Amino acid sequence: MGTLSERRPTALLMAATVLAGACGGGSSGPPPANMTTTVAAVSGNGQTGVVGQLLANPIQVVVTEGGQPASDATVNWSTTAAGGAMTPASVATDANGVANSSWTLGSVSGSQTARATVTGASGSPVTFTATATADAATTLAKAAGNNGDNQTGEINSPLPLPVQARVTDQFGNAVGGTDVNWSATGAAVSAPTVASNATGLSQVTVTLGGTEGSITIVAEAGGLTGSPLTFNANAVVPTPPPPTIAITVGNDFFRSNRNNSTSPAVDTVAVNGTVTWTWAAGAITHSVTSAGAPSFTSSTTTAAPATHVFTFTSAGTYRYYCTVHATANATAGMVGRIVVR
Repeated sequence: MGTLSERRPTALLMAATVLAGACGGGSSGPPPANMTTTVAAVSGNGQTGVVGQLLANPIQVVVTEGGQPASDATVNWSTTAAGGAMTPASVATDANGVANSSWTLGSVSGSQTARATVTGASGSPVTFTATATADAATTLAKAAGNNGDNQTGEINSPLPLPVQARVTDQFGNAVGGTDVNWSATGAAVSAPTVASNATGLSQVTVTLGGTEGSITIVAEAGGLTGSPLTFNANAVVPTPPPPTIAITVGNDFFRSNRNNSTSPAVDTVAVNGTVTWTWAAGAITHSVTSAGAPSFTSSTTTAAPATHVFTFTSAGTYRYYCTVHATANATAGMVGRIVVR
């Protein structure tokens, strides 16, 4: 054993070593000041569900700190969709840095979003999207706007506008694929049953019978609120058709200046009568193009100012459309009919 003076340097060296180990980068020490917290999506994005209902799978994020799972990090969940909810709205991450929330979709069909927010974390907020589809059909009602109710038409002729009903769910979202049954007294409908389309519309063309007076048109969809739905029309004895008529060519519409029908524009002219189509001020490129038989001479495709004039020498129903904004077989939109008699 050495002397005291010999043992003192050794003891000092051991103490310094212990102190260095305690102050060095050991795993039990605090994290470096520049360690980054990150949040990222794990699962649950891109789901499809029914409005007002819980999505099949929760949405999930992971929070890391310095590349390692961060437990007890607070994740706040939110959605801006009307009637939507996140359960829970706030939750701490587990030992694996994972947090999830169940998403109840809002009441409006279409794309919806939810967010996961971690204060101060890179990648925050994390955005999730979902597609909300309409609920089951609950209501049958007259379509908004020009739904074909309370029209007046000539006997033995189609009403100027189609008659339209709309199918919706409990929240007012359009529901497609629902059969609507149509019937009429004193008139004929174009089809006895027409399924609602993607916008919830079911529509028919109504051709008046040969008797003057009131006409009743009925739309019915079993079990739906509002069914049966009644539309009214009035059949009148035709006056002699005029020798000339005028039609306005507007942006995405034709409109009869005599009866204001549009989409389709429907008007009547006498045999050897003349029809003048006039482009409205500021109208963009359109055409008046004959569709099917019988036919007439079409216009060029042009923008305002422009007119197209044609004299019809033979009786018949002449269909036309704009090649820019419709097709030859379209029944609605930028289309029209000229009845010559």
